[in-house]
Amino acid sequence: MNSLLRKKQIVQDLIRVRAKTARLMLRVQTSFWNKRVHDFYSPIGWHFGHIGMTEEHWTCTRALGRPPQNEELSFLFANIPENPKDNRIHVPVHEEVTAYLAATRSRSLAALDAADLESKDPLLSDGYAWEFALQHECQHQETICELLQLIRKHDLLDEDGLRGSRSTFDSSGARGDNRTFLSPSRLADSPMISVPGGTFTMGSDYQHGYDNEKRAHKVEVAPFHLDADPVTVADWQEFIRAGGYETVENWSPEGVEWLRTTGANRPEYWLSRDGYDYYSSADGVRRVNRFEPVSSISWFEADAFARWAGKRLPTEPEWEFAAAFDPRSGHKCLYPWGDDPAGAAAVDCGFRNWGPASVASRSKPNAVGARGMAGGVWEWTSTPFLPYAGFEPFPYDGYSKDHMDGKHFVCRGGSWATDPRILRASFRNWYVPSYRQGFLGMRCAR
Repeated sequence: MNSLLRKKQIVQDLIRVRAKTARLMLRVQTSFWNKRVHDFYSPIGWHFGHIGMTEEHWTCTRALGRPPQNEELSFLFANIPENPKDNRIHVPVHEEVTAYLAATRSRSLAALDAADLESKDPLLSDGYAWEFALQHECQHQETICELLQLIRKHDLLDEDGLRGSRSTFDSSGARGDNRTFLSPSRLADSPMISVPGGTFTMGSDYQHGYDNEKRAHKVEVAPFHLDADPVTVADWQEFIRAGGYETVENWSPEGVEWLRTTGANRPEYWLSRDGYDYYSSADGVRRVNRFEPVSSISWFEADAFARWAGKRLPTEPEWEFAAAFDPRSGHKCLYPWGDDPAGAAAVDCGFRNWGPASVASRSKPNAVGARGMAGGVWEWTSTPFLPYAGFEPFPYDGYSKDHMDGKHFVCRGGSWATDPRILRASFRNWYVPSYRQGFLGMRCAR
């Protein structure tokens, strides 16, 4: 693709992604704009400004050497130790952040117009800095979705539990005690696919992939079994009913300590009332859908469920092998659904709906028979987030390198809030094992 066409494509992508950001801004309650609702997060208003700051920083300041338009706001919206999260409550009001996003976008487009995309400079080549900014904005859109959900939960909870009248809740569907449950033995026999194993190329050398996806390298995977679908709400309800949270044998020593300190007895955002399980989403409180993948669970919970079911979490190589490799042809797809980016239209992603779709409605089986390995919920693996051989931090240390400490675990596959451009089969996400405020689920292996 020549430079003019590439620049046109970048502009179209920038416009498409920013339109989604603008829709998310409209969902934010003024009272929560500059309020911290969880230790893990900055105020939600800060994230919008950070999107503009990051775009300007990489496309203007770093790629072309142009100073930022506003040094004070560049500092306030920077994710650096010198600007701790408690300082970020001083974010300007909604209208000022909107103007800042418009101004930084204007400067980014002017920089793109002046840039030589055929340069050997890695920030300029094929528009790397602009693509980096695009992917960064997509990732923060998902973070904003997480914050909107946390805000809704804070709005519902008080010292006595659930605030508001019963009419707040959607009570459609059967009562909890009328559900059909699966015993651990039946869960162990639930649909699993036999993955033959083999040698495949893990990771990617894609120019616009993140540093932690590189370098592509050969990995041998032994034959294994994998759940055809993610673990569902119905499965998790049985785990709860069977005393899964109270049975110490299900939990690692670290998991037991996490339970003791948190008092967790169900996934994040689950609420219980009058024998029903509800889910607190940013769109309101609804009955949990038994057929959707369970969401917002920590690595400790995922590990405990797998032990209880007589299974285990898949390794990261097993997950990528099953998601993208065809053992018969030896071909590895770019995405879990295939090589055509347009295939994302059939995937549960891009916050088309506020929550994951039912497992039965998800994508058709791939080459090994696995379904729904893109979108819906991120899936925990048993693998710590560590560098591949040949890893080089780029364009800065803070994105990947600083988290490669063995204390984070890899998640794969994306969620209902993930933009399609992030759903490449080599993309790696990671969190500490106690984290569960994201759209995190699982599937088991054996």
